Amino acid sequence: MAAVTSGPTEILPMPRRGPWSIAALTGFACGLLLIVPFLAGITAIILGICGLLETRQTSVRGRKLALIGIVLGLVNLLGWSAYAGIVGRISAPGRSVAYRFIDDLSAGNTTAAERECDGIGEARLRAAAIQLKNWGGARSVAILYIDSNTANAVTTGSIRGTIHTSRGDHSFELTTASENSAWIISNFVLR
Repeated sequence: MAAVTSGPTEILPMPRRGPWSIAALTGFACGLLLIVPFLAGITAIILGICGLLETRQTSVRGRKLALIGIVLGLVNLLGWSAYAGIVGRISAPGRSVAYRFIDDLSAGNTTAAERECDGIGEARLRAAAIQLKNWGGARSVAILYIDSNTANAVTTGSIRGTIHTSRGDHSFELTTASENSAWIISNFVLR
């Protein structure tokens, strides 16, 4: 039997891979920032799409990262939109009573403001209406914080915000109570 010999083995170099797509990498990184509402999601989607376009060239890598960035960006947008919708629905009754109350006081309609209250006298409401008039009336109201706690079918809460007037911004705080989804103001402070 004859011996088979082979010649020297030639080692072939690994094929050189192309550079990474910066847009794909950045889109993926932005997609990981799920805690940053909306902005990170929009940025991840835009950069992911740019990364996909860049990776059409066979020498540029990062197509999968670009796709993951787009998916995470969509998760960010959908998740934060759902969260904002839920918070909006939960806080709607409190915001509504606060807007009506401040509008009524600003218009000097203490009778309507009193309907939103429980245990707050007309003299105190008149004084608040005069205070708002001296500030130039409410041009707009920004609700900044709503807190509530439910026990024994009664929800108590606090609504804080800013009243924008012609003489500057003034803060307010309303203490509320609600039974059967009707929010009633039990106390208020205008500063």
